[in-house]
Amino acid sequence: MPSQLLTTDSTDFTSVGSSQGSQLVPRTLLAEVMNAARKKLMLRGLAARVFGPSSIPGRTLVLPLQTQASDLMFVDRVAEAGEFPLTQASFTNVTLTPVKYGARIGVSKELEEDALTDVASYHAELAGYEFADNEESLIVSQFDSASTAAGNNVANSNASLGVSDILAARKLLRDNNFMPTHIIMGTECESDVMSTDTFQEADKSGVNDPSKGIIGKMFGMTVLVSNNISAKLAYVIDAAHAFVIAEKRPLTIENYKDYSRDVNYVVASQRFATSYLRSQAVSEITTT
Repeated sequence: MPSQLLTTDSTDFTSVGSSQGSQLVPRTLLAEVMNAARKKLMLRGLAARVFGPSSIPGRTLVLPLQTQASDLMFVDRVAEAGEFPLTQASFTNVTLTPVKYGARIGVSKELEEDALTDVASYHAELAGYEFADNEESLIVSQFDSASTAAGNNVANSNASLGVSDILAARKLLRDNNFMPTHIIMGTECESDVMSTDTFQEADKSGVNDPSKGIIGKMFGMTVLVSNNISAKLAYVIDAAHAFVIAEKRPLTIENYKDYSRDVNYVVASQRFATSYLRSQAVSEITTT
């Protein structure tokens, strides 16, 4: 991006000391902001379904769910000339009510005129990241709610995340006909895993892909590390059944001007909700 040279008056540097001369050396101010460190966000892509505005004609979205195995339709043996047994599936539902989230950024006309960067556009881009970060935090809250509702909690007494805990959390899903597809963990759990001989050997085989925040595959599950998860927690999920998203209003950026104050405003808003779909599709591992 272009840069702006801040000029100074010329001087004879042979007659001044280095400490004085340094105050007169021209400085370059780049028209580019170096962003702060940001979390790697990845959980939205694991949703079983994302329902957009066209799927939510009213204020709420009600999803009918077939209940689990004990209430499934059954098939029975029928004797010759015997009557076919009557059977049917039973259903429950999940209700999602999108909530409005918003942020407003004010940029004075003077700042727009004097700044080397497009301040309004920069803040709009930053707002997009913050909304995505908020989404991810809400999804993690649903992981916690799901595992609590199902009683799928593995308490680790060895302080670190070990193979036995991962297998126990995985088994909780398999016992209820779910397929563990992902294990999502905090940073301390990541360190525990990477210090385990079993997974060090797997890492050496070439399954590591740091660009995607993935350690590798663990018992067939994709491993993800999220800073939105407590450092000492990990979740095992079946992504096909774990959670859904209802988005009545996708992230929307609008502008308006307050002429009395000579300020331009950027308004970002979203109407969003997420909910676990089937509680038994999530299990939680707690380390100490």
